Amino acid sequence: MTTGAALGSRTTAGPGHRRALRGSTGWQGWGWIFVLPGLVGLVVFVVTPMVASLVLGFFDATLLGGLTPVGLDNFSRMVGDRQFLNSVVVTTLFVLIFVPLNIALSTAMALWLRTRLAGRSWLRVIFLIPALSPMVANAAVFRMLLQRDGLFNSVLDAVGLGAIPWLSEGRWALAAIILVSVWQTFGYNMIIIGAGLDSVNPDVISASRIDGAGALRRLWSITIPLTSPALFFATVMTVIGAWQTFAQSYIITGGGPGDSTTTIMLYLYRTAFSYNQLGYASAISAALFLIIATVTLIQVWGQKKWVHYDG
Repeated sequence: MTTGAALGSRTTAGPGHRRALRGSTGWQGWGWIFVLPGLVGLVVFVVTPMVASLVLGFFDATLLGGLTPVGLDNFSRMVGDRQFLNSVVVTTLFVLIFVPLNIALSTAMALWLRTRLAGRSWLRVIFLIPALSPMVANAAVFRMLLQRDGLFNSVLDAVGLGAIPWLSEGRWALAAIILVSVWQTFGYNMIIIGAGLDSVNPDVISASRIDGAGALRRLWSITIPLTSPALFFATVMTVIGAWQTFAQSYIITGGGPGDSTTTIMLYLYRTAFSYNQLGYASAISAALFLIIATVTLIQVWGQKKWVHYDG
């Protein structure tokens, strides 16, 4: 009797279940309607230019028009282009130094602001302001501050350390670009990592404290692993942005002295708009896309070894 009742309930529930499915399909239709403007914008302003740029890389093109098919010549040219290879080296050095500094400072500040600190909410806002302000404006200000007679060197002279050739010596120019970039962007990552820290279950921390784990042990074995998803997201986004660095080099140093701060994006800009070689610039953009995609895929593959998703 129980079995028959169960079968009967399934039979009578069938039409209602189908109506529910039709209703859910209708709601999905409305969802697509609301998403459609964003998708159209994505296709028109992101996907289409990317595809057009890739296709343009197979042509000899200029800003004034005219296309001449050249096959893979633009791509093979990059192998022997010393300026392009130099820009790859400069950008790689920038990424390898900037990203660890950014993540380390962001994590340290996020941990500090979790303590019982007076006015920590205001401090979060203050540290986030550089990330919300335009990079171009910040770079222009720092260019003045880093001049030989600028504020930074005036302070160094006042304390007896001597002026630093921030803008006239290659290694110092790259260091200046890195420091300005860290100052500009660490506040955003600080918020992301801070949100990850806030999601850590305090009972786990309390239990480890009862078990006798010290502060460093709790940080390394509990806090960092439980915050690893936020750290992973911040690292991936920071790496992607670092490979596309442009405004700092363009405004603060102009890529100099020499080519010591000429990043891939800056060289791409010069190739397209100064040298009027739009096809070659498109090939460089395709190479940059391939570099970023490869590095991102490596990060996604590697996150399996250190990122821990709770639950």
